[in-house]
Amino acid sequence: MMHHIPSRRKFLAESSMGLGSVAAMWMMHNEGLLGAPIKPELEQRKFDLTAKQPHHAPKANAMISLFMQGGPSHHDLFDPKPEMDRFNGKAFPGTIKYDSTDQASNKVWASPWKFKKHGKSGIELSELLPFTSQIVDEITVIRSMHTGVNNHGQSIEALNTGKVSAGRPVLGSWLGYGLGTENQNLPAYVVLTDPASLPVLGVSNFSNGWLPSMYQGTVVRSKEPRILNLDPPMHLKGKPQERLLSFLDVLNKEHKQQHPWELELEARIATYELAARMQSAGKEALDLSQESAATKKLYGMDNPACADYATRCLIAR
Repeated sequence: MMHHIPSRRKFLAESSMGLGSVAAMWMMHNEGLLGAPIKPELEQRKFDLTAKQPHHAPKANAMISLFMQGGPSHHDLFDPKPEMDRFNGKAFPGTIKYDSTDQASNKVWASPWKFKKHGKSGIELSELLPFTSQIVDEITVIRSMHTGVNNHGQSIEALNTGKVSAGRPVLGSWLGYGLGTENQNLPAYVVLTDPASLPVLGVSNFSNGWLPSMYQGTVVRSKEPRILNLDPPMHLKGKPQERLLSFLDVLNKEHKQQHPWELELEARIATYELAARMQSAGKEALDLSQESAATKKLYGMDNPACADYATRCLIAR
């Protein structure tokens, strides 16, 4: 039997794994991980458009976003830039990141429109907004939002989704996901498109991203039929459509029982059910014949220059 006393270095070298195991066991015990039970299976998440209680008492029951691509710059409307006035016509002294080098220029050009303070709030608006200036105390002007990119596509992506990267749900989809809708006969998120064209990035502007398809924007066109494929063919109207939808519902529910984690199927079923309810409710919501002549004039529907936009604003209301 040997009574050799190892050196400190030899002891640590030969027993390091043992000490490491002891340390690991102590840390796991201290954090409550030692002998922890197996994690239970995650509950299946349910997606729907039923009205949900917000975290705070709401001050509004709907959101209307007026997205006017191609309109005047904010520098000419809501956002005065005194420094641009100071450097007007001169070379910018700082560093400039050019988006298009063939059009690059370091000359500063201030807005040609004059700004003035309005209302009790003293918010500055340009002379291009004489009517908005009359209600300036009823609106909020946010000038703190900015992005690190200087081209249209990524800036629009950031405005709609909060990030410049593509593939994320837009604000309208998040509102439908978080708050739902009180009217179960109409979509929670509706997009009233411009008759000329879609904005830059096209349908990405009202995409549901990774959320189920029930949260994507439902397109309402500027001409009839305002919602495509809402009415069934003549030979399917009435009882034939009811029998067809009933049979389709049976097939979908059987498939869902066999594949309970396919959330997109559940979203598709909900979309079909909503479409059936919209065949009557959708037409009523888009029918402006019941609006008074005074209301239509107030929105500008009597002005050919803005009649289409005024119509969409009235529908949105």
